[in-house]
Amino acid sequence: MTADMTSIKVPKALRDELNELANQGGRGTTLADVLTRLLEEHKTTRLRQRLAFEELLARAKADPDAVAKAERLTRGAIEHLRRPQAS
Repeated sequence: MTADMTSIKVPKALRDELNELANQGGRGTTLADVLTRLLEEHKTTRLRQRLAFEELLARAKADPDAVAKAERLTRGAIEHLRRPQAS
């Protein structure tokens, strides 16, 4: 069974960059291969960012002073946003 194929419209400059990446991948590397690799890299980056954020959040939650400060800042920001805006 073959995968359904479609075409997409991209600016020429972007197409050229993708073709360059395919050329760097060696003989037989397709644009689909390049796009698949780029998407996987993006997913990996997002996962690492999320894990780093969660680790930072866990450390912050473990620090009662940091939690109290964050709550004060949050309350202040909410109060600021609720104030009527001067015209």
